[in-house]
Amino acid sequence: MYHKEILIAEIDNIIEYINFDVKYYAHPLDDEQIERVKAKCLKDAQYYFDSDPAATSVEEIKITYPGYLAICYHRLAHELYLEGKAIEARIISEHAHEKTGIDIHPGARIGCPFFIDHGTGVVIGETSLIGDNVKIYQGVTLGALSPDKGQSIRGMKRHPTIGNDVVIYANASIIGDVKIGDNVTIGGNVFITEDVAPNQKVVMAKPQFIYKNK
Repeated sequence: MYHKEILIAEIDNIIEYINFDVKYYAHPLDDEQIERVKAKCLKDAQYYFDSDPAATSVEEIKITYPGYLAICYHRLAHELYLEGKAIEARIISEHAHEKTGIDIHPGARIGCPFFIDHGTGVVIGETSLIGDNVKIYQGVTLGALSPDKGQSIRGMKRHPTIGNDVVIYANASIIGDVKIGDNVTIGGNVFITEDVAPNQKVVMAKPQFIYKNK
């Protein structure tokens, strides 16, 4: 059963913990920021429950799901990032990285709701832009091409733009400033460096298996 008050209390605990961790580096988030994060986290939690048949309750998600914890941390870190507090934001994101194995740069703009299933090895780069109702699975990379130009491209768009209602399956890599349209499904293990039009499915060619007697 979904107890909204319990979930809000747990999100409060996360926020209190993070504020304690960064109190020597950052000013606490203000009430407006906290309420904005809470609203998004509540929506994320319900999306997790609606999307995952293995989930028995929203409470299970907020207590045990690393992807959900990583999203909550990110939404807090992103608020600080938008204020220009880059170091403080990175401290929060690295706490999440250490706890969950999910590496989300605080600069990434992520819509709501958002769902990371399993999560281990997920990487989302600084200038990634992700729409609403997006689901990604373990090992997904939203990365940039090798930064041979270094600091000269600071602030430029280097990472993918993901549309709304997109699903990206395990270990897919989407690299560079490419656009993935709405309602696209990206299959597992694909490597994409070009745009994908809306309403497409991108999968690897069927492998040729070789069977031998043992």
